[in-house]
Amino acid sequence: MQAFLAPLGELADYQEMLKNRRKGEGIIQVAGCVNSQKTHLMYALGDGCEYRVIAFSSEEKAKKAFEEYRFLTDNVYMYPARDLLFYHADIKGKLLTDRRMEVLRALLEKEPGTEITVITTMDAFLDGLPYPEEVRGQRIKVAGGDTVDFTDFQSKLSELGYGRESQIEGPGQFAVRGGILDVFPLTEELPVRLELWGDEIDSIRSFDVESQRSVENLEEVTIYPAAENWEKGLGNVSFLDYFPREKTLLFLDEPLRLQESRSKKSISTAGRAAWKPEWRKKRRGSLYSRPKQS
Repeated sequence: MQAFLAPLGELADYQEMLKNRRKGEGIIQVAGCVNSQKTHLMYALGDGCEYRVIAFSSEEKAKKAFEEYRFLTDNVYMYPARDLLFYHADIKGKLLTDRRMEVLRALLEKEPGTEITVITTMDAFLDGLPYPEEVRGQRIKVAGGDTVDFTDFQSKLSELGYGRESQIEGPGQFAVRGGILDVFPLTEELPVRLELWGDEIDSIRSFDVESQRSVENLEEVTIYPAAENWEKGLGNVSFLDYFPREKTLLFLDEPLRLQESRSKKSISTAGRAAWKPEWRKKRRGSLYSRPKQS
């Protein structure tokens, strides 16, 4: 995608922005960009940075930018805020959890040196989350040949928000037939079938929901929670805590509107605690903040 950066490289203003970005930690305010120009510029300025977070004042603007950014790179995710009106509804609630968990998985499993971009809204920053290491502890990871307690395994799936059905039809469900357990992990495109021989996992295969035919043999599978009913006692931090500060470039679209969006939302005590002062200082009046050089 270097072809998209070439035209900007000829502009003196862009070169000045790059120069200021490379000076180290700080804030740079950029004005005069509209619509798709913003997406193009943020993509260019973030080139070479491992983590890029782009915050918008509304979900509509974030979705539009996400579609534009996907044209520039595949490794971009949309992280939605919880919708308190529909979050506990079966269909929309599962869809929101699916999209949010997909982003958390991408961050927790990111390979060192690879780049990732997350587009989100101000409201999503205010949703409390467990610490990253606690989410890692919540997931289930099994491989062929592992020995498991079949009863405890089913109980753990239920605790993670998976519903037991006679036959799975969609994400967030599991079914048991003798020594076979089918589960549709929320972050996977296909369900997986675990066949046990006694207490040992004999095989793991993905399969098609409609035909029930196997698609691919798997060595292991990682099952992330299907609901955000986190256990009591887990830490409560901001979504920004999932990004290493020294490797993260934070873009803020229309900072004044972001402040307005934040002031309109009722923030819980936990949410205020998760909003860290050092980040708050950087968000005032900036398009992006350059991480501190190591």
